[in-house]
Amino acid sequence: MSSEKKELLNLLRVIWRKGDSSLRRIYPSWEELEANINIMVDEKRTKAASADRLCPNCGVIQKIKEPLDELFPYQTCKKCKRPFHVSNNLTVRKLTEDEKDVMPAEGVRVIEDLKKKKLAIVFKLE
Repeated sequence: MSSEKKELLNLLRVIWRKGDSSLRRIYPSWEELEANINIMVDEKRTKAASADRLCPNCGVIQKIKEPLDELFPYQTCKKCKRPFHVSNNLTVRKLTEDEKDVMPAEGVRVIEDLKKKKLAIVFKLE
């Protein structure tokens, strides 16, 4: 039994133990409640957070990270320093002309942290 199922059963047991709870009125015994309950837990899908891909501009293999909810789906090549688009399934492509127009300037860098779901914009001042 998974820990999530155990936690839910413990929560139900606490509610059932209260004398005036509706669960207690429906199921007079804990065994009867356990027999009539069916708990289904959806397993979380693990996505690949990073992968090795070729830069679409210069062809160098590098590690790319999955974009944070399509908030800023661009990364910069470590060798040629040109940006490229990264989709949620970790496929890469060159930027379109429209995307090139809206890209931040060279002194601006966007940093994502998938674990904390945060995005930082760093400005390089000279």
